[in-house]
Amino acid sequence: MKREKKEDMRRDERKEGPSPAADPSEIEELRKKAAERDEYYDRWLKVHAEYENTRRRLEKDKSDHMRFANEGIIARLFPIMDNFDMAISAMDGAEDKGSVLDGIKLIQKEFHRVLEEHGVKRIETEGEMFDPNIHEAVFAEETDEVPEGTILEEFRPGYTLNGRLLRPAQVKVAKN
Repeated sequence: MKREKKEDMRRDERKEGPSPAADPSEIEELRKKAAERDEYYDRWLKVHAEYENTRRRLEKDKSDHMRFANEGIIARLFPIMDNFDMAISAMDGAEDKGSVLDGIKLIQKEFHRVLEEHGVKRIETEGEMFDPNIHEAVFAEETDEVPEGTILEEFRPGYTLNGRLLRPAQVKVAKN
């Protein structure tokens, strides 16, 4: 829109022509400066358009990255899910339930190994001192056997992802 206004102004200048007192060299210099200005303005428009296109492309790339960031870990979990499905199927016809249980424990170890490879760590609890930043006390038990604030039992494990808390551990804490 600004460009159209400038072009209209240039047309008006051409119609009026130079003022009678204008020096031809000054007019030529003004025309050169106007052409130079137009060239800079056109360059600016192109750079601005490139910037906007780059910004949009980066936003799209960021959005795609966020949508598919977990693709790797999910693909690594499929074999574990398949093993769980096979263990459940084997449980129906198995006479030795202990061997099926051993297989499920192996699957659980594999699951935890994959999570650890991706930065997920289980929070240590039993015997540790209660820390409200990573533990959630759901019970308190009176005892003189351990110092107050010592974790006696874990009800639900807690996890961190690369040092950031994902879920606090639910624990029973000693109270004197």
